[in-house]
Amino acid sequence: MADFSLGIVGLDALGSALIRRLDQQGIGSTATDLNSRLLQAHLAGGGSAPAGSPYDLAQVCDLILLAETSDQTAREAVLGSVGLVHALRPGTIIVDMSDAAPQTGPALGRALRSKGAIWIEATPIGSPTDARAGKLTLLTAGPAEALERVMPVLRAVAAKILRLGELGTGPLAKALASCFGALSIALYTEMLIIAKRTGLDPAGMLDALPLLAPGMGTAPAALSAQVLTGGYQSDTPGKRLQDDLARVADAARASSTPTLFVSLLQAAALAASHSLLATGDSLDVARWMSDNAGVAFGADGAPPAA
Repeated sequence: MADFSLGIVGLDALGSALIRRLDQQGIGSTATDLNSRLLQAHLAGGGSAPAGSPYDLAQVCDLILLAETSDQTAREAVLGSVGLVHALRPGTIIVDMSDAAPQTGPALGRALRSKGAIWIEATPIGSPTDARAGKLTLLTAGPAEALERVMPVLRAVAAKILRLGELGTGPLAKALASCFGALSIALYTEMLIIAKRTGLDPAGMLDALPLLAPGMGTAPAALSAQVLTGGYQSDTPGKRLQDDLARVADAARASSTPTLFVSLLQAAALAASHSLLATGDSLDVARWMSDNAGVAFGADGAPPAA
């Protein structure tokens, strides 16, 4: 990594995990965040002295990982009053790892083109724990030569690096996977509800599926671990699912692709978020479906307390 001075913009859970992992791999970095509270937490946790702003960081770093958590903060970090744009040097490589809409990264990359900056996408799949263990999957896009140059950094945090297409494809692929995973859970939940209402044992039905329908593949683990137990807790917030659904719906409209199931799941997620039993989890959809059907999953035969 002698060829680069590395910076990280964004000190939420992912950014902090990336710093820890890179430190463990002997790759030092300068970090910053627009949120002063996160900067102070970084220092309190033993992090190196951070840059005061993205502007300050851009003056000393020529490889920058952007790990923001929303479209708004990504735009502010890049184009805001103390954003990267005001101090970028030609040839600086920015690796976008932000949790933002598919359109945001490409738009920011275009805005920086006149500065001579090179925009790369490395959408992370996995948790901050995976990042700390170097087990992320990265969905990459951008100039092949620049990607090859930064591979030592990417390989330090990822077990698998894939290339799916042009800029914007990583966030869209991640949103598609999230939506259709949630849709799969909803479809299976409906089957389990029907099974219970008609006198079938839902757990037995789930166990029998690989034999009854061998082409269906493996049922989502959340069904037995959370839906049938009445737990309804996953690693995905309900707001995150709604954002992913909106991103997929936007992409479908832009490509003139008709949708049926995505629209139905959007409506269900919205209704579930207003349920009296809602906890803000993506599995609130399954809870709402069961509640509406008058079916209680769980060992004690009653739905868990909200």
